Amino acid sequence: TCNVLQAVNEDEKIYYVTSPPMTGHKPRDFVILVSQRQPFKPSEPYIVAVKSVTLTSIPPSSEYCRSEILCAGFQIYSDSDSSCTVCYFHQLTSAVMPYFAANLTGSSKYIEDTALECIKFLE
Repeated sequence: TCNVLQAVNEDEKIYYVTSPPMTGHKPRDFVILVSQRQPFKPSEPYIVAVKSVTLTSIPPSSEYCRSEILCAGFQIYSDSDSSCTVCYFHQLTSAVMPYFAANLTGSSKYIEDTALECIKFLE
């Protein structure tokens, strides 16, 4: 799930995200700040940055394992009117490492599937 908790301003929103459990683990939840930055010049990327934040209104719950995203995001470069290059960055912590270490091929497939869903949403 992914719900907007607060619109900080036009370019920044705080979201509450939950994810299903991995085998033997509780489901995870995150409180994240998502910032978007438009390019100033055509050669510059569109940037989406993600970082965990703490909100007293959303304390950790016993139902979920509260997880943290230290730093993640996208840089989207326009290649032409009909194509772009997307670079994905993610700083890993031990809390999210099981999602990546369990199956690196599956993780890259997950990222690919997520990117395709983003493209469909933008269209």
